[in-house]
Amino acid sequence: MKKKIVITVIGAGSWGTTLSVILAGKGYDINLWTRSKDTYEEINKSRKNKKYTCDLCIPENVTPFTKPEDGFGNPEIIIFAVPSHALREIIKKFYEIIRKNIKYIKCILNVSKGLEIGTNLRLSQVMKECLPGKSISKICVLSGPNIASEIADGLPSVSVAASNNKETLKYIQSIISTNKFRVYTNSDIIGVEIGGAVKNIIAIAAGISDGMGYKANTKASLITRGLYELAKLGTRLGANPMTFSGAAGMGDLIATCISKNSRNRCVGERIASGDSISKILENMYMVAEGVNTTRAVYDISRKMDIEVPITECVYEIIYKDLSPIESVNKLMKRKFKSEV
Repeated sequence: MKKKIVITVIGAGSWGTTLSVILAGKGYDINLWTRSKDTYEEINKSRKNKKYTCDLCIPENVTPFTKPEDGFGNPEIIIFAVPSHALREIIKKFYEIIRKNIKYIKCILNVSKGLEIGTNLRLSQVMKECLPGKSISKICVLSGPNIASEIADGLPSVSVAASNNKETLKYIQSIISTNKFRVYTNSDIIGVEIGGAVKNIIAIAAGISDGMGYKANTKASLITRGLYELAKLGTRLGANPMTFSGAAGMGDLIATCISKNSRNRCVGERIASGDSISKILENMYMVAEGVNTTRAVYDISRKMDIEVPITECVYEIIYKDLSPIESVNKLMKRKFKSEV
């Protein structure tokens, strides 16, 4: 009799909960870690996580837990679904139990998008620094046009799994894919991570455009030039340029810039309405990764002497009190040049 696959998902936010539900739907046993005792009790009692996934029903084969030693289990797969700023801390919390279970684990998958505050590291780099040595070859990331609420509703979408290990990719592709969630593979982990992180900055710009009342031409211009900016940065960091024309590049960028459910786009829209960034963040219980990523990418671009005009404007709006209308003038009056 074939052994049942066990997956431990660390992080019960919108994406972690959604992935738990769709993977449970494939018959896997899911252990779902939440920091919140209220979330733990709500899932146990009502099979809901209303704060993050509204009325999505959480199957019985999703078992919540709060203490690593009590509910981790013996998983084949660990999925980290925590905000980028918390990843290092959470890995340390689980380090010892991961080390003890390393012989069972076939893949450690990160599904968050961003760069670490302070170090400006990609999240797979954070994982390499923090995880037990024997688990490094099992690191994988997932990125793409994945608005959690749409996937929870069963709407078709694709995603991209990236790793330096071809065997890990082959294994995880079939495990994560469903008939409504198709996963492609890519060995360009740098490009997939940079695409997932930087698109959030462009989405803030797109939200500012929406909030200012601009229409399709403006948003198409931002998305197009944003893709160029993203690809230029990523290529300088060692990515394959082709990655940015795929689902983890262009696909994720488009979805995040146009979706009404995009947190980063909503941040931009509120900035354009006159709200301060501190007020916006105070009122958000979900993380808009683009705010911190903007600072990180701005720092990287300065150190590497890379022109990133949209990122620079978003940075100055958030951190230097540049007005949205001034940012438009700044972008439109840049020196004339060839498109590519």
